[in-house]
Amino acid sequence: MPIDYKKYPKNWKSEIRPRIMERAGNTCEFDGCDFKHGEYVWAVRYRGKTTGWFRDFEEANSYPKTIESKKNKATGRIEPIPNPKRVKVVLTIAHLDHDKTNHDVKDERLKAACQLCHLRYDAKEKYRR
Repeated sequence: MPIDYKKYPKNWKSEIRPRIMERAGNTCEFDGCDFKHGEYVWAVRYRGKTTGWFRDFEEANSYPKTIESKKNKATGRIEPIPNPKRVKVVLTIAHLDHDKTNHDVKDERLKAACQLCHLRYDAKEKYRR
């Protein structure tokens, strides 16, 4: 989902985001995750959801087989979807209180997060809404 910067403080991109990224060393701050901004990883998917990221292709490829398939419109045959897939890590800033409109948010209520950790963190709140 695209970011609506109208809901963020005016200095979000110029001051707040760079400050949090610097604090994090351009690394995801969620426990157990140490992916860096701009790093390429191998994503393993199952039933349309990413189940894990791996730095090593062989490790990702040896993950329990989760190859999905789709029907080829031209041939009508079922074909496997390539798995794992190479993706670029993009760090975002997660609001730990889930309130993007709180313009007085303190740095300790923000964390640098890779896409996977950010989506997992927000999942229950998005479901609740």
